[in-house]
Amino acid sequence: VAANLALRVVVVALTAPPRRPADGPPLRTLVVLGSGGHTAEMFALLRALPPSRYAPRSYVLADTDSTSAAKVDAHEAAIGAELALDDTVDDAKLELVSDHCLIRTPRSREVGQNYVTSAFTTARATIHAFGVVWREAPDVVLTNGPGTCLPICLAAFALRVLGARGVAPLVLYAESVCRVRKLSLTGEILYRLRIADALFVQWEGLLAKYPRAKYAGRVM
Repeated sequence: VAANLALRVVVVALTAPPRRPADGPPLRTLVVLGSGGHTAEMFALLRALPPSRYAPRSYVLADTDSTSAAKVDAHEAAIGAELALDDTVDDAKLELVSDHCLIRTPRSREVGQNYVTSAFTTARATIHAFGVVWREAPDVVLTNGPGTCLPICLAAFALRVLGARGVAPLVLYAESVCRVRKLSLTGEILYRLRIADALFVQWEGLLAKYPRAKYAGRVM
């Protein structure tokens, strides 16, 4: 059993999920938010993506995050206002593309928290993350490295390994613009373990050190 499971992990890590056709149905998207700079960069990225392609959207934020919810509301209000002015969007499409929700999750590690207690809080967050990914069954997990993202990404990968029916999300990771010479710790983990199906960097020079990464230009 252990050998079969190990083989399954390797196969999933090395095999890209099926490509979604550009003209296919909207992709259920799980957006993992942090706070501060991470959240600002994520919303800059979301503004560059067509909301009609990435819908409905579920936003995951830490239970101690007191600022991101208002930013989600502002972003979604802007999407709704833009769609309402588009004569080609009927009521059914408006409802689908505007559909979103907020999901609170335990933070895996607080700033300044020691590594011993972090192991326990990360385990708790990962258990909760399994439930989130299972219930939401996203087509895409979109993240850029806040502490809340690692448990979600691990859960998404594990459910693919286990062959959970209807749960096979693509994990897309966008590294922060402040990472000029090397990836963040989260980025290193997702890259080295091949948990991220695509890892985007904002500095072209990083490609020499991380050849499987993709240069995406600047989002901010």
